[in-house]
Amino acid sequence: MTTFARIAYESGSNPATQVFLRSLCMMLVMGGLQLALGRSLMLPRRTILTTIIFGACILVMSFGYLSSVFYISVSLAVLLLYTYPLIVGIASPLLGHERMTWMKALCLVGAFAGLVVASWDGFGTLDWRGIAFALAASGSIAVIALFGGAAMSRAHPFVMNAWMNIWVVLAVGLYLMATGGAQFPQTTAGWLGTLAVCVCYTLGILFLFLGLMLISPAQSALTMNLEPLFSTIAAILLLHEAVALRQWIGMAMLLIFLAISTLAGMTRREKS
Repeated sequence: MTTFARIAYESGSNPATQVFLRSLCMMLVMGGLQLALGRSLMLPRRTILTTIIFGACILVMSFGYLSSVFYISVSLAVLLLYTYPLIVGIASPLLGHERMTWMKALCLVGAFAGLVVASWDGFGTLDWRGIAFALAASGSIAVIALFGGAAMSRAHPFVMNAWMNIWVVLAVGLYLMATGGAQFPQTTAGWLGTLAVCVCYTLGILFLFLGLMLISPAQSALTMNLEPLFSTIAAILLLHEAVALRQWIGMAMLLIFLAISTLAGMTRREKS
């Protein structure tokens, strides 16, 4: 998605427009699915505040992530985004969600070491604005990961996501109106990139929830740990970004330790 967003930016668009369009697409698809299945789009009153709070998290995540690649390379942006498992791993025991084990602590240290190795150099310009945006997105995902499961159980996930994205569309729409309007792509390639951003975002969330109905959250997390690798490969193939050997080694360390941590969690759940 970040690779396609970069293509849209190069043809005249900007992060706010891309966030608006992809959230609008998500809202329409999720709401349309509910209506097609004969389900109500109304939320219980007790969940309205929850959708607003998590809508704000989605807004920061979306705007931060898509804005980061406006200033830094896609490969660095996706790597910084994936500091969120480290945040979750540290915060979860402190919040009493699970206990810290020596294996988890070792994996956290190893994953952080991989992040340091990968981000040391070789990612082009290290603009502080891009780094800040990516880390803000990471923090928002961590909040969603820590508290989103309980929130989603209060209503159907499709309805919750539709309403979360409604708040994002309203907030970004007001921002665009106040700043002179949306900046749409000026080329066919830019529009194709924008379409790909919307499709990838919508299908990614849709398939995530469908997958969670079939496999455990731990198994889902294991597959999502592959995203930095796929995003970097996409950036190399479509944007011709150069990634040094050190970055590959660092990403490999990050993914290996995250996978070990996830597999260890799966084993503990099976035994219990």
